Amino acid sequence: MRHRNRMLAAGVFLAPALAMIAVFTVIPFVQGILLSFQSWDGVSPDTPFVGLDNFRWVMDDAEFWGSMKNAVVFGAVGLVVANAVSMVMALAVHHARRGSAFFRTVYYLPGVFSTVVVGVMFSWFLDPKIGIVNQALKTLGLDGLTHNWLGDPKTAVIAVAAVFVWYHWGFGFILFLAGRQDVPGELYEAASLDGARSWAQFRYVTWPGMSHVTGIVSVLTLLSGLQIFGTVQVLTNGGPAGHTSVPTLHIYQQAFQFNEYGRAAAMSVIFGACLVALACVQLWVSRRLGGSTNSRTEKGR
Repeated sequence: MRHRNRMLAAGVFLAPALAMIAVFTVIPFVQGILLSFQSWDGVSPDTPFVGLDNFRWVMDDAEFWGSMKNAVVFGAVGLVVANAVSMVMALAVHHARRGSAFFRTVYYLPGVFSTVVVGVMFSWFLDPKIGIVNQALKTLGLDGLTHNWLGDPKTAVIAVAAVFVWYHWGFGFILFLAGRQDVPGELYEAASLDGARSWAQFRYVTWPGMSHVTGIVSVLTLLSGLQIFGTVQVLTNGGPAGHTSVPTLHIYQQAFQFNEYGRAAAMSVIFGACLVALACVQLWVSRRLGGSTNSRTEKGR
């Protein structure tokens, strides 16, 4: 009887949250999958069933697969570069004896801005005529390095990736710093007594101790890089000539500019399936690496 009352109370408290999830997540998710098998212009009441035609069209869409390639580039840059920068900054701030509060604020500051503000700000910075990047190069006598960073297909993806790293390193920095502070100091004292130097302490104490945080940050950063939208839309809108287009922007354009909601839904289904598969693979790899490092640490003890 007592157990039943507890279950009843839990159900009452969970009901509003489950209802919100059903209305705003589950139902739109199912509707999106159904729409991917239909043709709809966003206005007409008729939504004829077209089977796999939308998926066949997506499979032949070179621009979509080009945008998928760019998403992989942004995801890889976020996973490797942004996380590496965030971890280095977190370790440096943790060991800093002075100015720790100042550097915490400065490093986290990019994450405070919205993607629109970041896009507008860096479009000014990277402007080929009045941007401070080219002006700084000219001041240093490096006129030959001045460039139309966002207008040249060879540098546009690199420029957008650099802005993405700058915008997202604050998020990883905060989590890595919290993870580093949770590593017990006794482990470092024991490692020092065993003669372990800085690199050995990082490899056998810091890295295993932060493996759970690293796994979470890696998954979230990878997904942020793959789902990048606002920054690309404001900086380049997919240009020049689609060289910086990403799946989210391409889906948005198909749905709200070309009124091809069925094709956009098919793209969303394919893109979402790829994200789920990648997240599962990365979580599995993170657990394997975390488990192996912990095993080595235990053996070292």
